[in-house]
Amino acid sequence: MKTASDAVKACLASAAMQVCDLYTLVLESGTTYRFASYDRDVTYDGNTWEHATFAFKRDQLKLQGAPSVDTLGVTVYCTPDDKLGEVPFMAGCHNGLLDQSMMQLCRAYFFDGECVGVVPMFSGKCEVQQSGGLSVKLKIKSIIQGLAAPLPVRMFAAQAAYANADGVITTSSTDTTSMVIPLKPSGNVLLKV
Repeated sequence: MKTASDAVKACLASAAMQVCDLYTLVLESGTTYRFASYDRDVTYDGNTWEHATFAFKRDQLKLQGAPSVDTLGVTVYCTPDDKLGEVPFMAGCHNGLLDQSMMQLCRAYFFDGECVGVVPMFSGKCEVQQSGGLSVKLKIKSIIQGLAAPLPVRMFAAQAAYANADGVITTSSTDTTSMVIPLKPSGNVLLKV
């Protein structure tokens, strides 16, 4: 369930309401870029989302109640000259610029031309699916994507860390070998063998 301010709730009840999507891209370096799918820049709560850089088209949100990895498809339309910072966006995608980056989708609500609120809709890690021509197709995977990664039933780890009465130590500092055995619901437990 999403929470909204009183101003957004009043805007939703109005027939004169306008909405747009806001995209916030945070690179692994921490550099943040903000883009709006609107006809002008959007400023709210001290942040400005630019409208003239790229064009965005997104799929419908796919949110599920069962344990799964929620995803969002986003297509970014750009020319070879469009840049993200000082790097051409298309070339940057080919060279790993978006590796480990995060994207957040928000919905902005307008009343009488003024942005009255922003509601976060989805966020996750970016994965470049396809890049070429005048578009880049991204797949945004929910942050819980790591939970869907398979883990071997038993995995021997030569340099794993575990806790004992003396505190946290690593097996590389002792003469023992460790084995990781996943236990539910507590996750991974490292046992001395």
